[in-house]
Amino acid sequence: MRFIQFIRPDNGQTALPFFSDKGQAEAAANNTVLVVAMPGRHLFDLTRGALLMLNPNVDAIALYPPEVTALLEGRPLGSFTMGEMPAQTEFLVEPPSVSTVALNMILRNLFEKEATVKTAFLTELHREDDSAAVILLLTIVAAKAQQERLLQLVTLAFKTEALELALPLDMRFLAPDESLDQICNRGVQIFGT
Repeated sequence: MRFIQFIRPDNGQTALPFFSDKGQAEAAANNTVLVVAMPGRHLFDLTRGALLMLNPNVDAIALYPPEVTALLEGRPLGSFTMGEMPAQTEFLVEPPSVSTVALNMILRNLFEKEATVKTAFLTELHREDDSAAVILLLTIVAAKAQQERLLQLVTLAFKTEALELALPLDMRFLAPDESLDQICNRGVQIFGT
């Protein structure tokens, strides 16, 4: 058996598509390849080490090898939501005022195995609007092509280690060619040089 793969146009990674329903699979196959139904566990076992993409023409949900391994082992995946970072002028920026020892250890262990992470900073942000919310912000400097994978790996690591923090945590990425901003400069560098 040979699986069809494709190159993702957004980051150049090779992905193996799989589908949640027969109609999507047949539409993608366009009568040029055979569509085979199988249990998800069997697919995950057969394709260990591959980047999988669920419903690439509709949902485009990527599953990286560590996530597939977690699913096969019965471990939950972490979750995240995508949002926009408000303008920096809406925040008071300072180093974390709460303990981040567990967070730092998890990230250091993960990033030491990831040559794609150049550096990372942790900052505490205080909103200066009516909400007066306080959050921790993790900034990871890595190539754009690796950012989605890193987001999912970090989220999985937090879930696996049952990380609990005194403040909510948001994450953002900068590309290596982008300048570090005041959020990075006023925070604490937790990885890299």
